[in-house]
Amino acid sequence: MRKATTGKGSKLAALRVERGLGQKELAELSGVNIRQIQSFESGERDIRNISLKNALALADALGAHPRELINE
Repeated sequence: MRKATTGKGSKLAALRVERGLGQKELAELSGVNIRQIQSFESGERDIRNISLKNALALADALGAHPRELINE
């Protein structure tokens, strides 16, 4: 399993790894496209611009508050 990245999506990656999930597993649990997860974790896309729907889905899948995904 990969370690968390240092981009703005590093909190997402850290939470995912902490829960023992791979990106594919998180995508399946949340319904969020794996490419979106990858782009947030790599910093290619700013996670602060995530849609409310996807933030809620990812947070629910991770057992976290949506705010945790975007706060560094």
